[in-house]
Amino acid sequence: MKNILITLIILGAVIVCGHAQQLTHTTPFQDMHHIWNPAFTAPGTKMQISTFYRQQWVGFEGAPNTALASVAYPFVDMNMSAGGAIISDWTGNINKTGLQANYAYKLKEILNRDDQLVLAINGYFHQYRFDASQATTLISDDPLTSTNTQSKFLPSFGAGIAYFSGTEEYNSDNLFYVGFSTMQLLSTDILLETGNAQRQVHYFANMGTKLFGYDYYIEPSFQVNYVDPQLIDYVIGAKFEKEEAFWGGLSFSSLNDFAINGGIILDDIGGRYTELKIGVLASLNGGAVSNAGASFEFFAAYTLDLD
Repeated sequence: MKNILITLIILGAVIVCGHAQQLTHTTPFQDMHHIWNPAFTAPGTKMQISTFYRQQWVGFEGAPNTALASVAYPFVDMNMSAGGAIISDWTGNINKTGLQANYAYKLKEILNRDDQLVLAINGYFHQYRFDASQATTLISDDPLTSTNTQSKFLPSFGAGIAYFSGTEEYNSDNLFYVGFSTMQLLSTDILLETGNAQRQVHYFANMGTKLFGYDYYIEPSFQVNYVDPQLIDYVIGAKFEKEEAFWGGLSFSSLNDFAINGGIILDDIGGRYTELKIGVLASLNGGAVSNAGASFEFFAAYTLDLD
C-alpha cells in the first residue's frame, strides 16, 4: 500500500507539472515567440540575442519559474534563418532543462512584394529531473524522501508555419502576421523509477497586426496554447510602441491573469543598426490562485540589422 501511495504522489506531481508546464508557457512578449513557433525565428533581416525570465506567484513556495536565452540569425541572401535556445523550467522539486534548435525557410512575394510564407522545424533535448528528497508526503518515515534524484533525457521535435504581410517596420504599410505550430510531436513517456507521465503534443497559434502612425504603432494580438484534450490558455493583448523610445502593453489571459508590460528601446548600442530592448511584465490573477501573489517577467533583446 505504501509503495502505491509513493507512486501516486510522484505521478500526481509529474502530471500536474506536465499538463501545466510540459513546455514553457507563452508570453505576451511577441519577440519571444520563436520559442513556441520556429517560423518566427528572425523573420526579417535582424539578428536577435535575447533573454527571458518568469516568476509566477511570487511568495508561493514551489511556484513555477522559467529562464531562457536564445539567438536567432537570418541568412538574408539564402532566404532562411536559424536559431537556438537554452531553456529551464522548474516547479517545486520538478525541473526540466533543455536545448532547442530552430530552422526556417522563407518563401517570398507570395501575395505582394514584401510578404513571406515561412516553413520551419525545430528539435530539442530535455532533461527531466525529480528531486524525491524534497518531496512532501503524508507518510511518516516515507522512503520516498530518501530516494536519490531521478532524471531522464528525452528528445523531441516540432514544426511551424507563419505568414507575414511584411517585416520592415515604419517603412511600409500596416503589417499582419499569423502563425501555427505543433510542438513535442515525439510524445514518449517520462519513465522515472517511481512514476511516469506521458508527454503531450502541444499546439500554438497566434496572430496580430501592426497599425503604424508617423513614428509609432499599435499592435493588437491574440494567441492560443492548446494541449489535447484541454485548452491551456489564450491571451488577448494590445501594445503601443514609439519608435526608438519605449513601448507599453496590456493583456488578459484565460487563466484570469491581467498583465501590464512596458520597456525602453535604446538605439545604436555598440554600433549602427543595432537596438537594445529591455522590458518587464507584471500580472495579477483574479481566479482561484489570486492569493498566490503576483507574477512577473523580464525580457531583454539585442538586435542587429544585417541588411
